[in-house]
Amino acid sequence: MKILSLKFRENTIKIIATLGPASDSEQVIKNLIKAGVDVFRLNFSHGTHEEKRELVKLIRKVDDYIGIMADIQGPKIRVGEFKDEKTFNLQPEQEVMVYERDIIGDSEKFSIPMPNFINSVNEGDFFFINDGIIKIQVKEKKSDHIVGKVVTGGNISNNKGVNIPSGKIDQKVPTEKDIKDLELISELDIQYVAISFVSGGDDVLHVKKILENYGNSDIKLISKIERPVALDNFDQILEVSDAVMIARGDLGVEISPDKVPIKQKNLIYKCNKEGKPVIVATQMLESMTNAPIPTRAEAADVFNAVLDGTDAVMLSAETAIGKYPINAVLVMNKISYTANENMPNRVPDEYDSDRLTHTQTLGHAIHALANEMEDLNFRGKILVITRGGYGARMISKYRPPLPIIAITPFKNTARELNMVWGVQPFHIENIDFFNMDAESIIEQSVKFAVEIDVIDENEHVIILLVSRKFERRGNLVGLYYVGEILENSSED
Repeated sequence: MKILSLKFRENTIKIIATLGPASDSEQVIKNLIKAGVDVFRLNFSHGTHEEKRELVKLIRKVDDYIGIMADIQGPKIRVGEFKDEKTFNLQPEQEVMVYERDIIGDSEKFSIPMPNFINSVNEGDFFFINDGIIKIQVKEKKSDHIVGKVVTGGNISNNKGVNIPSGKIDQKVPTEKDIKDLELISELDIQYVAISFVSGGDDVLHVKKILENYGNSDIKLISKIERPVALDNFDQILEVSDAVMIARGDLGVEISPDKVPIKQKNLIYKCNKEGKPVIVATQMLESMTNAPIPTRAEAADVFNAVLDGTDAVMLSAETAIGKYPINAVLVMNKISYTANENMPNRVPDEYDSDRLTHTQTLGHAIHALANEMEDLNFRGKILVITRGGYGARMISKYRPPLPIIAITPFKNTARELNMVWGVQPFHIENIDFFNMDAESIIEQSVKFAVEIDVIDENEHVIILLVSRKFERRGNLVGLYYVGEILENSSED
């Protein structure tokens, strides 16, 4: 039998860590998993295809059940290269010349090598560099460059990101680079693709079609919400996406920073209602890139993201290039655990989707039953037996007070469920979902869960069996005493 993890995780919040130069060794990956990582993120904005291929092999060598996310770059606007690859400082009130063609930059001039960059902005417009640290106003437009006035200064260096909130930019999603990356991703053992700079549902469907053409229709798609147009079209984006990432780095530059918290809350709520995983990302513990402890504001940010209802929180530079990658995960794990312990009980009626399904109705009912068990001081857990993970998501979205164990006959489903709040997924190889009767599936699943020590024979278990056999009349759900199931199994 294959077991997903060595021990049952108490933390219900999932942690995503970006791998990079600070964390791409076998030992560090092992330590990151021990510290609490559920999913590893591979950033396709950096590195070669061969490096990504070897990294996936290394992850699978360390843990065959951890989730992997590939984050494709999208039409990211970046500055060009600078003299001797140095970092230069732009001072407030100084003028800079910004060229559309490639030039070697310095403190007085640099390039933004994007086609039609000059035509995309007007005099008086602002654009931002390096996650909004540098703010420049367009003072004058020339034939081959613009003259800008630095409003807010800061350091600038090779390939720093650029945001043009008011610019009329023709963004193509996915880019030619993304399409080449998707070809590789389709070959690798990856569960999720995060799509950068999504504007509408068509972008998501386009990526889905590309992956299907490459022969992989199993990879789940995460839409990154980074621009105002994505906020405007969010409902259609959510409908065709498998998950959502609130990427606050670019979003916090493209819209006013004071609006980011309320947008975050609203997006999380919509994702929760549909039972689709949602990730809060960017700058969560940014100071820990260079410091061993977070700021109090960062701790509050992680805490509040959990209270908002996020499924997962993500680390970027903190684990990719930071000095303290393991400590960053430990800190995030501790903060999110404490936040979850203080989360108020959900009112399930507020999280019913308009797309009513049998499984969602049972998820709602299981929430009520779990609360009754807690009130009666019954020891117990929720056990969902699922092929594709839908049943687990429909239980998770109501945030029941009992641990959720997911048993699945498919390894990839176990990996995907690492992204879902509260779900501890386990892969069992010897259940034939297609030929065994429901009673036998339940008995084998419970026996397996007891053997791997995630369920105790002296506790109760709420069981949801999601099966195509019961699709027309609903799925099986029941409250059982584990010991009795084991007795019946031994008698057979």
